[in-house]
Amino acid sequence: MVNQAKQLLGRANSRQTVGAAAMVISAAYLLSRLLGLLRDRLLVGHFGKGPLLDAYNAAFRLPEILFTLLVSGAFAVAFIPILSEYLDKDRREEAWRVTATLLNLLVVATVAGGIVVAIFAGPFITLLTPGFDPQRHQLTVDLTRIMLITPILFAISSVLGSVQQAFNRFIIFSLAGVFYNLGIIAGIMWLAPRWGVYGVAWGVVIGVALQALLQGLGLFGLGFRYRPIMHLRLKGVRRTLMLMLPRSIDQGIDQINYAIETVIGSTLPQGSITAFTLANNLKNVPLVLIASSITTAVFPRLAARAAKGAREELIETYVQTARLILFLAIPAAIFAVVTRGYLVRLLYGFGDADTANTLGWFAGTIVFTSLFMLVSRIYYAMQDTRTPLYLSLGSIPLNILLSFVLSRRYGVVGLAMSASIVACLETLVLMVILHRRQGDFGERVVWRGVWRMVLAGAVMSMVLYWTVTHLLPLYANDKGFIVLAPKFAVLLVIGVVSYLAPSYALQLKESNTFVTRIKEFMVRSLNLT
Repeated sequence: MVNQAKQLLGRANSRQTVGAAAMVISAAYLLSRLLGLLRDRLLVGHFGKGPLLDAYNAAFRLPEILFTLLVSGAFAVAFIPILSEYLDKDRREEAWRVTATLLNLLVVATVAGGIVVAIFAGPFITLLTPGFDPQRHQLTVDLTRIMLITPILFAISSVLGSVQQAFNRFIIFSLAGVFYNLGIIAGIMWLAPRWGVYGVAWGVVIGVALQALLQGLGLFGLGFRYRPIMHLRLKGVRRTLMLMLPRSIDQGIDQINYAIETVIGSTLPQGSITAFTLANNLKNVPLVLIASSITTAVFPRLAARAAKGAREELIETYVQTARLILFLAIPAAIFAVVTRGYLVRLLYGFGDADTANTLGWFAGTIVFTSLFMLVSRIYYAMQDTRTPLYLSLGSIPLNILLSFVLSRRYGVVGLAMSASIVACLETLVLMVILHRRQGDFGERVVWRGVWRMVLAGAVMSMVLYWTVTHLLPLYANDKGFIVLAPKFAVLLVIGVVSYLAPSYALQLKESNTFVTRIKEFMVRSLNLT
């Protein structure tokens, strides 16, 4: 039994190519997001779209800000290129000392930060939720203090997961979100009946703990041994921290934007924060499946090529990845806009105009944030974490202004409008800066594909819109999975066909690549090769 377990773990920890890694990550992220949608549906079913869920969703803000400032994606983009250099030079023992030092340092930092935030949680929550009544305020404070355990566990998971990525191991790394959501679902199902929404908060902690334990298994066979050391003078440690600082601030800015949305949302009608969160979670499904999975898989290759000074190969990888991301993100955004009512009612079990319309206006972020994730990683691969930071700093006043003005007129929908506008401007400016600094970076090849993708998307949108308005309209009494799922499945098939058909006609090579990859993945899954 032990030998079989080791063999299974060895296969799970095998290296993958970029294409295989993207497929693995996408499949794992798809499972994670499906569980996430089930999680949200269970939450709404247990607590309703009201004050309890407003407090629960607001309680994530402080732990997420703490984790984002100290670790988050900043660690991976800073550490992976440096660890790759150590591995290329066959200095594995020094690499492990750097890894252990950073692991211990981040754990100490998150523990210390968590204690401080827990002590001052009351005043912090007052700043974040000025529109909450005293009961919702105190509930948010209590839930926040429980969830402050999670940044510590997330820090451990991030370090161990980054090591796996540097070795092109993605299977166990990508399953982290699955176990995270399973923990929350367990909290809803078994802890909430006894402890209410507090049980869900403890489910969050359980999910993160499971995620951290899983990441430890991903190091099997690499020779890493934990050491209680703190060698801050190691060059790799100093370089990682220096590269992390701008990226941490950059991602902290994202949390500032989320905090702004929470502040404004707390002043809107009750349930607005929940509607925004549910729509945001739906929007994140294509973002994770498309942008996060692909950019996570390709980043080690970008970092390696940038480190070697292989400019032409770096550009080639960027162009191919950008076109693939846009080929998938554009129809995903169109589908979210046209079928937003179906999506909300099918996945959450209720019809709500605020949630559906907020999702519709989030569509812009699906396209532009997806592209931003890739472009920013070009900078990170070249060990420039400052440029995206400065751009994000400049976006804060614009987001505050737009969020306030648009929410006053359009309610919670205005927050999504602002997010899409800011994402568009950030991405375009970052691409212009890259072109001015690096010269031709393959933009013409990218845009030659984009106009054809937009044209194919226009055909898809017209076909889908006619189908939704004439063939399969959403009626008020259409409720329940059995009623909605068949209609939604038909819409999904129509959407895919109405996009792929004109893509083939317009000779978009991504359409052939996409279909081929799907066929190969299905054949491998059925074990026919």
